[in-house]
Parts: sequence; C-alpha cells; structure tokens
Amino acid sequence: MKPLLLFVADSECAGTLRGFFERKKFHTSLGCGPIELDGVSFNPEQDIRVHPAHDPGMWTDPHTVLLAERNNFQHALLILDEAWEGAPPAEQIVSDIEGLVQSRALWQRERFEVILIRPELEAWIWQRNPHVAEAFEFSGTDGELWQFLAAQALRLDREKKKHRFVPANPLAQLPPAWPTDQLKPANPKGLVEALSHHCQSGPASGIFNEISSTISLKGCRDVAFLRLRDTLQQWFPKRREA
Repeated sequence: MKPLLLFVADSECAGTLRGFFERKKFHTSLGCGPIELDGVSFNPEQDIRVHPAHDPGMWTDPHTVLLAERNNFQHALLILDEAWEGAPPAEQIVSDIEGLVQSRALWQRERFEVILIRPELEAWIWQRNPHVAEAFEFSGTDGELWQFLAAQALRLDREKKKHRFVPANPLAQLPPAWPTDQLKPANPKGLVEALSHHCQSGPASGIFNEISSTISLKGCRDVAFLRLRDTLQQWFPKRREA
C-alpha cells in the first residue's frame, strides 16, 4: 500500500503540487516526517491524480476513483477550488464530498481530508519574487513586472472566456490588476490567464510547476495551505532523533 494519494481538480493544481513535492526533503518545509509507508515513498509523478471533470467533478463524483484506490493508498487529500461556475456554498462542497467518499468509496473518515482553496489555487503562486517573472518568461526584471501589472487592468474576453490586459483606468472602473501596495492580486486566476497570454509563456501547469519548485512557502499563511500542512503533520509525524 502507498502512503498518500493527492486527488486534485485540474492540471494547474497538479503542476503546483508536483513542483513543491519534488523538492529534496520537501517534508522539512512542512514540519512533518517523510511521506512513506512500510518503505514505500510518495511519488509526486504517479500519486497526484487529476479529476477529468475538474472542480464540479470533484464535488459530484469523487468516489469513482477513490473506490478503485481504496486498498492502494493509506491516505488521500482531495483538493479543489472554492470558486467555480455553479459552485454551491463552501460548506456544502466539503460536506457533500465527505459524504460521498465515505458512503460510496467506503473510505473511513480518518483516512482522507478535503481541502478547499479560497478563492483559487492561483493565489498561492503570486509572490513578489524574481522566479515569478522568470516562469512567465517576462521580458524584463521582476521589478519591471510589478510596475507593468500595476499599470494594467483585467478585462474578460467573453468569447474566449479568458482575461486579457487593458490599460488601467480607475475612473472607468478598470483598477490595476495588481497594485503595488497589495499583497495579493484581487483576481489571481484572471491575472495568470492575462500574463501567460501576454508573454506567450505556454501552459499554466508548467508555469505553476516552475514557480512552486523555487519559491518559499515558509511564511505562507493561506488557510488551505496550512490545512494541508497540518494534515500531513498528523498523518506523517516528524521523527524523533535518536
């Protein structure tokens, strides 16, 4: 039996988590012990799975995959966004998933945890860090990137359902995409869409993987990240030195 399955809603989340969990001794950043069971270690490439129906599928059908994996993994983390089209209240999302995993996939409650990212996973990667500019292949320094984002606003391309940049103009209700005095952008997902399009930097999953493999999460206070950390500390406690 393997120690841990990470079951996530999309490839961007999978890329982010693989980038982090592929670091050497990543568990030390989480304050837990190695993620292993009877000599079998967690493998980020094999043990992170994506639900083909994304967030709605995680809500309505988490059990098909987990039933098949019930005897293959000791623990499972189910990770999805809170914000998606047609999403019910956050408490209902978590409650419904927990009920389906127990009743339909037949997992005991202590073997799995549901982590709801509020508002979106993209908030995790937005740090004022040089690695962010490098991952997006921005043609300038990281300082120039922050100035650029403070001068741009986001506008939704309704035909493609993607966000694109237009010059910021607060008087026209086009506020900056990421003001320099704000810790995080107001629309982290839209900012990823617009900047990756502007820089022609390729799939977001690759960008997320590159960023998460380099940036520090030591001071991260995001509620979802802290829940992930605390759960892994409980399941895989830090070993005492002899």
